[in-house]
Amino acid sequence: MSKVPHWLTYDFPPEVKEKLGTLWGGDWKGQAQKWFLLRFTGQDSEINLSGDGTEIAEFSEWSWMLPHEVIEHAVDFKKPVYEEVLSTFAPYLHSDSTAEAST
Repeated sequence: MSKVPHWLTYDFPPEVKEKLGTLWGGDWKGQAQKWFLLRFTGQDSEINLSGDGTEIAEFSEWSWMLPHEVIEHAVDFKKPVYEEVLSTFAPYLHSDSTAEAST
């Protein structure tokens, strides 16, 4: 396990603030996040975004991606946080092809 040693923050752009205020009420400014890196050793079928069904799921789909793909798919205002996270975790990240080539 690894972690980013400090909180990472981003501000919502005005159009996102307005949308969140309409959907959820309140004055949403942005987020502060603490990031951890863990290794998933289960099967893809074990990933359950719906939980026990008692709450609304935050995400509707997921996929495995290479680090650069995460940045490419991120919304612009979150990219600096994702870049810092991936930079911090870079020593621990590798693609399966890299791992196979080194064994």
